[in-house]
Amino acid sequence: MTRRFFCADLGPETREVSLSGTEGRHLAVVLRAEPGDVVKLFNGRGGEAEGRVRSVTPQGVVLEISGHHQSAGDTRRRVTLATAVPKGDRFDWLVEKATELGVCRLVPLITSRSVVEPRDTRLEKLRRVIVEASKQCRRNDLLELAPLTPWKQFLSGSFPSGSLWIAHPGGADCHEVCPAWPLEVTLLVGPEGGWTDQEIIEVQRTGGTAVSLGPLLLRVETAGLALAAVACAPVRH
Repeated sequence: MTRRFFCADLGPETREVSLSGTEGRHLAVVLRAEPGDVVKLFNGRGGEAEGRVRSVTPQGVVLEISGHHQSAGDTRRRVTLATAVPKGDRFDWLVEKATELGVCRLVPLITSRSVVEPRDTRLEKLRRVIVEASKQCRRNDLLELAPLTPWKQFLSGSFPSGSLWIAHPGGADCHEVCPAWPLEVTLLVGPEGGWTDQEIIEVQRTGGTAVSLGPLLLRVETAGLALAAVACAPVRH
């Protein structure tokens, strides 16, 4: 299998790149690249190309670029997952799997009952998780990880009619209503303590609708991924 590497500088007209930093050291030192070796590069914006190793140093690798390719639009919805942050390393797992499922944007929320508020340094480390997950699942566009966002600030944004859905017991069955969702949706998942009544009211005033994931009580990361899996499935016309 051809190995894949992230290169933000890769453009449609690029003919040569110097792969440095984590990616370059991995290719040069860990994989012991040699001149003539072929790898795949992607830029996180839908672009992909083939790169042939020209020279190798401990600091990085110079590659000649050929075979540019821009990903065509797929049939999945553009999904934003706005979620409270679970404890421990479960948020890392959530971000990794959301990337694999095809979620476009993930917004960590501060809600009334939030118990975890990750620091900026942790969010920055999670961007590396996104890159690694994208490499593994052959995704060419990176999931966008938004800054930690207070509930009121998030809800003050603009949401097209019918695009805002909140996970809440007693809502409509997500599998039944999913076909009616627009091609761009925002999914809301609350903290371990659940949403407050006021937060539910605020979502409804914004035009949001409650959706149920079934009779079982799910953890934050499980609920987020279950809902995202339904929303990210290919849309049949």
